[in-house]
Amino acid sequence: MKKTYSILLLSILIIFSACREITVTTKINPDGSFTRVIKITGDSADVFRKDLPYPIDDSWLMEVKHDSADTSMYVTYTKTYSNSDLLNYEMQNDTGWMSQLDRKVDIKKRFGFFYSYITFCETYKAIKPFEKLNYPNKLTPEEIQYLSGSKIPITVSDSVMAKQVSDKFDELLIEALANEIISTLENGIKKLNDPQLNPETVEFYRDSIEYKLNDYYEDMNVYIDFYKEWTGNESVIKLKTLDPPLFKELDRNVSMLLNAIFMDSYSQTVEMPGLITETNAKSATGNKVSWNVNGDKFLFEDYKMQVESRVINYWMFALTGFLVLVLIVFLLMKTFR
Repeated sequence: MKKTYSILLLSILIIFSACREITVTTKINPDGSFTRVIKITGDSADVFRKDLPYPIDDSWLMEVKHDSADTSMYVTYTKTYSNSDLLNYEMQNDTGWMSQLDRKVDIKKRFGFFYSYITFCETYKAIKPFEKLNYPNKLTPEEIQYLSGSKIPITVSDSVMAKQVSDKFDELLIEALANEIISTLENGIKKLNDPQLNPETVEFYRDSIEYKLNDYYEDMNVYIDFYKEWTGNESVIKLKTLDPPLFKELDRNVSMLLNAIFMDSYSQTVEMPGLITETNAKSATGNKVSWNVNGDKFLFEDYKMQVESRVINYWMFALTGFLVLVLIVFLLMKTFR
């Protein structure tokens, strides 16, 4: 799907073209506390950029290393949390674009007598930036799997299918954006209540709007200028006087969509205490599980990374043994008496 968007939004690719590798490792302790390590590998121009999956401040321990074999640099940030609420608070107060995402990390401990169960769950809520693109009604579950990357093309027919789905979504995205622009212009004209403007005429210019969407414009207010040019009506320019700005919300949604699509993918590894009993990760080694995360994962539907492990409560075994021993001694003493 990245390729489809690059055709549609080629002019912004340079901004997101920097190459770096990001890995996030979370080591969870039996008491539910955890240590998180973020490692960035790349050249000096990239590794110090702070647009990372999680906000970084002075409370993180930073370490910088150089690779003697090449020009690569390694920057690691490390921080320990007593509970997941502290990390969630930091994410909610992030000053970057990811603060717009609805996401949560939940680490819980559940007592089960001889065992305790530790669960890790990180959820990205689907962003669904445009109300007028109803994904479930426009795309099948299989098509969404191709677009989100959860289904990888293996055969030639799979690749053909993936290309068709990508093209289909490209068309749907254009249609949805056009719907948003038309609706925004119509609402703005109604708000102006100018007799020189008729909201019902905006729909007549759908083809022109969809054609313009093949180019990327950072400020959607440009469609006010286009509409004035197409209609020859100078009163259209009054739409720029509205407060709040007419396209403010749509600009925000488009910006979030682009940031999600072109965000740096990263590897998320979670090391659990004890024996792993359940996970939805596709990669697992010992007590470690991993996921590859990118914006495609949560564009259409909620994306969850979850794992559960079982820890032996040795103290419970010891306490039970002690109580059994006391009971045996009590019964013996009672018998001899």
